[in-house]
Amino acid sequence: MSPTVTERPPALDVPAGVPAGHELGRIVNLDEAIRRFGTDLVYKLTDHALRGDDLAYAAFLDFRDKSKNANWRLYEQALEHGIDSVDDPSPAMAALFDRLDEIPDWVDFDQIERGAIAYWRAGSLAPMAISYSVIGAGFSMYSSTRPVLFSGRLSDPKLAGPRMVESFRWVVAAHTPGAMLRDGEGFRLTAKVRMIHAAVRNTLSHSEHWDWPGWGVPINNLDSMNTQAGQFGVVFVDSLRASGIHISDQEEEDIFALTRYIGWVMGVDPEILHVGVDDARLKSKVHRLIERPADDYCRDVIHSIIDFSTEKPPGDVEILPAPVAKFMTTERRRKLAYGMVAAWQPDYIVEQLGVEQTPWRHILPTVRPLISLKERITRPRATLEGDRRATMKTIDMFNTAINQPGVTDTKDLANPETLTKDVAANKGKVAKDLQQVAA
Repeated sequence: MSPTVTERPPALDVPAGVPAGHELGRIVNLDEAIRRFGTDLVYKLTDHALRGDDLAYAAFLDFRDKSKNANWRLYEQALEHGIDSVDDPSPAMAALFDRLDEIPDWVDFDQIERGAIAYWRAGSLAPMAISYSVIGAGFSMYSSTRPVLFSGRLSDPKLAGPRMVESFRWVVAAHTPGAMLRDGEGFRLTAKVRMIHAAVRNTLSHSEHWDWPGWGVPINNLDSMNTQAGQFGVVFVDSLRASGIHISDQEEEDIFALTRYIGWVMGVDPEILHVGVDDARLKSKVHRLIERPADDYCRDVIHSIIDFSTEKPPGDVEILPAPVAKFMTTERRRKLAYGMVAAWQPDYIVEQLGVEQTPWRHILPTVRPLISLKERITRPRATLEGDRRATMKTIDMFNTAINQPGVTDTKDLANPETLTKDVAANKGKVAKDLQQVAA
């Protein structure tokens, strides 16, 4: 049976002659994926490896056109004060804000706030899971790492620190209770990340080093969907559960409602944006199966991230539980980080990333019964307000760490002009020939 694929014009700036999504070099295990998940779903998802956020991309193209009233300053003005505060905005920027200001009928901000509370109430385990399992081990994703690698900022431990702090800053803001409301800091930073993605996509789309037949559209819908559904959804929830934290079915639904709305604001195409827990888990499974194995670039990045995050807590702010932190040296922190990755991630990901098999990988099986016992005793008496206090305590701790003087030069995100210059220069020295970098 022929797959059902929506007929649409090509995404902006995709050159002629690029193969169909399922034929890209980045796609592996296609026959097995079709057998397990069906042709229609697999073709629909892989088609989006050749599609990106064209609303934001068209607006960014207007930034480059001096005849149109659109630029970074006006974009941030519209984020702060609304598109009506901009005199005669370009049609593409106006269209983008029509979407940004739209609240889908499935959005329940009370549920999204509960999701943010559930995200952080576990205390120190939450930022550890984000650092090591969600973001760190997330670089096992061969395809979605390609755009990130070009700047070279994650392969150098000295540069990886500021880059990771920028990521943490967005993560905390977007997942803070109430922050995804239209006037919230989470919404503002998510919308800014969306436009930074458009800027990087534009740079890579015109780079001689970008492998179109191998990788598809830079920062495409398929990978962006999986970031919200898979990494910040499935991987995060499963990491906490593997640690003994009890996340109820309702809390899980609330968390995935939060990541769904973040994905909407980020520009993930509604055709493949996850609609709930089961849908997110299904699409995450497909993405993992069709992903090419991690390569040396992926391995270099996770080692840089762990080296940065374990050398010393930023600003001397401690995120480890006090009984653990008091005897931790830098080397013990590093071994703990690798142990947590090994405990949280599947064996094949651990093997692909070359994660050191330290004795700390046994810590979760050791402490999980104690954490589970505590959860069984305390959760029946838990209240939303009590969970909110625990959440804000964790968020305040994390924010204190990433906003310390000297950690980064800004309390916002990456400078788009500096970032795109580094990307254009391919400071990461990313090889175009996929065969050179395949594991």
